Amino acid sequence: MRNLFLVADAISPSSRWQDAFADGVYFTLDVAISSRMKPDIVWLSTAVSEWGNLLANALQHFAGSPIVVVSNIPTEREAMRVMASGARGYCHAWASPEQFKEVAQVVSRGGYWIGQALMSRLIGIVNKTLPPLDELPKELSEREAEVARNVAEGQSNKEIARVLGITERTVKAHMGAIFAKLGVRDRLQLVLRLTGNKKQE
Repeated sequence: MRNLFLVADAISPSSRWQDAFADGVYFTLDVAISSRMKPDIVWLSTAVSEWGNLLANALQHFAGSPIVVVSNIPTEREAMRVMASGARGYCHAWASPEQFKEVAQVVSRGGYWIGQALMSRLIGIVNKTLPPLDELPKELSEREAEVARNVAEGQSNKEIARVLGITERTVKAHMGAIFAKLGVRDRLQLVLRLTGNKKQE
């Protein structure tokens, strides 16, 4: 997977980003365009003074490649602006290498990433519309329905494992099965799928 970080204003990717993507490259937009690069994922930072314009240009020149925006101080307002502009992800510029890799996996599969804190706030809003456990999609097994419900309530894999008395590996296995059965790619799409699954009166 080829990761490209667009640099400008002397803003470069963090050492953690570089640890996550040892073969990742970082260039200015002009250099990336002139080299006819075809990255799998494009990254850029809101620390760049004209990051909105950089994002718009990246969307135009790298059509088809998901774009992730990183921020030194992520905010809900900035996240909404980023996602409304067409980016596929938004995360902290100093996330752990493991989290950067997770973001890359999600967006490369067609999903969206807005970070745990923002996701929790969104889930808190939609949680009020979740159907009862027995009204969740019939494709799911009883255990998968329990896992899906806990995800929709904003619990992490670790929390779900503790609550259900299973391992995190088992939770991940159930998540893979849930995503496949419901045709979703990430937690956000799962929540939206579940909240739209209420029985019609």
